[in-house]
Amino acid sequence: MTSSSRLVETVQLNFEDFSESFLTCGTCLTLFDSGEHQPKLLPCSHTLCRACLQRIVPNPASSSASSSAAAAAAAAASTLGTFRCPICREGIAVPISGAAAFPPSFVVNQLLDLMVSQRKDLVPKCSIHTGRELLFCETCDSVFCAACQSPEQGGHQNKPDHTVLSFSVAVKRTAEILLYKAHLATSQLSSAYETVSRECDRLDSAAESCILDVDESFQQLHELVERRHSAVRSLVRKLQDEKRRCLREQLGLIAQEKAKVERECEGLQYQMDVMAITKKISDLNGRLGNMVALSEPRENHYIAYKCKGSAEFNAIDSAISSFGSVLVSATYPGLCRLELLEPTATVNLTCRARLQAVDYHGRIRTGGGDPVTARLETPLGELLETAVEDAEDGTYLVRFVPLCAGRHRLTVRVFDRPVRGCPVELDVAGRHRPVAKVTAGSSGACQIERLQAPYAVASSLAGTEVFVSDTGNCRIAVLDSNLQWLGEIGKDTAASGRAATGLAVDAAGRLWVANWKERQVFELDPSQDRIVSTISGDFLAEPGLVAVGSRGEVVVADAGSGQVHIVDPGSGCRVASIGNSSSSSRRLKSLTALTADWSNCADGGCSLVYGLASGEVTVCGGGDWAKIGDLRCQSSNGAVAGLAVDEFGRLLVARQPGVVQVYTRPLGEFICDILPEEQERLRRPGGVCCLPDGWLVVADTAGNTVKKFRYT
Repeated sequence: MTSSSRLVETVQLNFEDFSESFLTCGTCLTLFDSGEHQPKLLPCSHTLCRACLQRIVPNPASSSASSSAAAAAAAAASTLGTFRCPICREGIAVPISGAAAFPPSFVVNQLLDLMVSQRKDLVPKCSIHTGRELLFCETCDSVFCAACQSPEQGGHQNKPDHTVLSFSVAVKRTAEILLYKAHLATSQLSSAYETVSRECDRLDSAAESCILDVDESFQQLHELVERRHSAVRSLVRKLQDEKRRCLREQLGLIAQEKAKVERECEGLQYQMDVMAITKKISDLNGRLGNMVALSEPRENHYIAYKCKGSAEFNAIDSAISSFGSVLVSATYPGLCRLELLEPTATVNLTCRARLQAVDYHGRIRTGGGDPVTARLETPLGELLETAVEDAEDGTYLVRFVPLCAGRHRLTVRVFDRPVRGCPVELDVAGRHRPVAKVTAGSSGACQIERLQAPYAVASSLAGTEVFVSDTGNCRIAVLDSNLQWLGEIGKDTAASGRAATGLAVDAAGRLWVANWKERQVFELDPSQDRIVSTISGDFLAEPGLVAVGSRGEVVVADAGSGQVHIVDPGSGCRVASIGNSSSSSRRLKSLTALTADWSNCADGGCSLVYGLASGEVTVCGGGDWAKIGDLRCQSSNGAVAGLAVDEFGRLLVARQPGVVQVYTRPLGEFICDILPEEQERLRRPGGVCCLPDGWLVVADTAGNTVKKFRYT
């Protein structure tokens, strides 16, 4: 019996690749079918679909019907011309009947039939038009049947901006997109896996470091206990030795006395002298009395250890239980919120950002202790100093001071991971913009609220009111801290004659007004708009500026005499003067600004600061109001127009041509310039005053305006 076997080799083909290579028209890249895209075989052995041949081959109907019989016969005997194969570029004669005369490609048709019978993933067909494959519009992302949509219905194929694909090509494209998205997703997941793995490694490292810290801390605690243990043991041994030494000394005395008695009693039994024996007995009787003291130990054996029992152990246990702590955090950096607190950032001004900690579930954290770091990068890539304050309520305040204009990048991290939205880009302005202002035509203000030539400004003790010497209107305007109109005082009284050029507020809240035309200084009650007292005298020639010292003394700068007078407000008498009106060399020429520094008032005194038109700023103080020194100017040295000292001792100097300088103290270091934007420039700055929280108000006499800026 014979047996035979046959080896069958199976080849697995990819339908998309096979169709693209053998079953797709090389011109329109459309899959061959039995209809419009029927495969046609060219003499060069290449295959094109009928639709492409009809576009390439001339139409026989285009031949002229009126041609001569000879021409028609010649044409019938020949062809319609030639065309080049779009694949190999070989010249091919066109049959008389046109593209339809080319024979079908039987091989391609057989392959189509084979693939249709063998394919498992059949291309879906239209349920109405049997055998009609569905198409895919890539623009609309929809599947449709071309036969179901007539041109009148505005089908996808009739829209030039729509891309229509066969379903097989669409499947291939979507598969490629799917693969790309899958690759992108796997890459992101791999990156996430690496990130979480690094966090696990950092967790292990942090835990080991924490364990080392715990061991070190409790080792120190153990050393403290051992030190106390050793100290108590040493004390017991020391007391034992002291007691033992005392008892040993007593034992030595007893042994000496015993040996002495034994020596003296030797041989007495053979002594026959009664008198000698009687004497010895008498001596022994005396010694027996002394031996009573030796028979009682001079020291005792009592040594005991005592503690307070359970109460003391409970206290120690409580202390040890609260000794040290392990900190953890549920903060999730990716959900934390960072908010810039200032609407605009400006050079040399403190900017703040608040971070709100949030946990993984989106709940706001209410505790602090997270390791928050901040990094501020300048446009040139340099790093600026930042400070992070933990409010211990789940929020953290980030402070920084940009030193140059341009776009900065702020990155805040928790656990060295950036919070949501970081880095934050902020544009830093090089010049300062006022947050509030009052001008002659602002916001349709009524006539009574318009300023004319405002010269001096002063703030109330609480900083809630701003007094403006509105010289052009012969009054003192009263504004709130946002420069909104509240009213007016001193109309045609203390501010008469357009000459009220000096304002100051004393510790009682009274307003002092210097009027150089009236040659008087008025004490005004702002709440009642009445004059309380007046300072006048022959020593006042042209009092234009006024300040109040920490002890209530009124300081008046007199441009007429070139002096600064210190006046007792109670009596109105001059106490002292700075400068000498009779000596030109000691005369203070062109006094333009005056203020008092209360921030460093030793023994109740203060220092005076005055400025001159020449740009000099001088500080005086002490019991005799002697000159202490001159301010070292670091920038513009223009004429001094206004001076003010804030609660922290920082000095503000308003100068021509329109800048306010900030110094650490009256004789301190330069901090920065407050230089307004070009459209908000100070045409001729006047007085300046400070408000709480780092705000200043400055008058612009030529611009008929008062403006509010931040200076810290």
